[in-house]
Amino acid sequence: MRLSIVTDELKTPLAEALSILDGWKVRNIELRGLDGGRIPDGDVENALSRVRAHGCTVTSLSPGVFKCACDEQEIEKHIERFQRTLELCDSFGCGQVIVFSIQGQESRLAAPPALVVEALRETGRIAARHGVRVAIENEPGYAATGCRALANLINAVGMENIGANWDPGNAFPFDPEIDDAVRVLAGRIFNVHVKDTSVQGDHRRFDSVGKGQINWKKQINDLAASAYDGCLVIETHCEPGIEKTRESLDAVRRLLQDVTPRIGG
Repeated sequence: MRLSIVTDELKTPLAEALSILDGWKVRNIELRGLDGGRIPDGDVENALSRVRAHGCTVTSLSPGVFKCACDEQEIEKHIERFQRTLELCDSFGCGQVIVFSIQGQESRLAAPPALVVEALRETGRIAARHGVRVAIENEPGYAATGCRALANLINAVGMENIGANWDPGNAFPFDPEIDDAVRVLAGRIFNVHVKDTSVQGDHRRFDSVGKGQINWKKQINDLAASAYDGCLVIETHCEPGIEKTRESLDAVRRLLQDVTPRIGG
């Protein structure tokens, strides 16, 4: 397993974020928000220059594709956005793009909507021509909130380059199988987002790892036992961004010491 960080979670301009990550000895990054907009928008040339200067490896691009209603016209717009993102993969030396499962009722037990399945197949077909993998992120309010619906969706799409961007922080507390997710997703996890989540009454909030209610020790142990060799990506989702991201990074590094003697950062 390798450690990576979503750069915009530090809530600073990209140049400052990369300098901070240098000090933390983190070489792997996930790009989502750039200076001026979310990839593939924003200042792409500046991002390319900064990434190359710092010698970073871009592990995924996250353009927000399919954060939309289950509507054919909206989906078509997002496929065009996906295509523009793929054009940047070669420039950044990146082989993975994160997408979402389209807004709507979760399909944990029933078959996922045909329009969702076909939209994801189309991204898979386009990505395959570029040698790129597509990682579907689970999120509340979408066709896949938890691991079971995510697994069902990936199986329905049925393409080798389509897998999971598993995010326990997004699944909690809605997913009754969250602690068994690695088994449920059965080798289809391409990427993992790392943050903690807690619920008190009607209030749900994100925090740094170890300060919420997710059993991250089990998640990481199960991933290690499954021979997962992808990234654990710190995606703090709370502020202050620098402080909380560092807290999560340190917590994950401690957890990894118990399961594997060597990791990449």
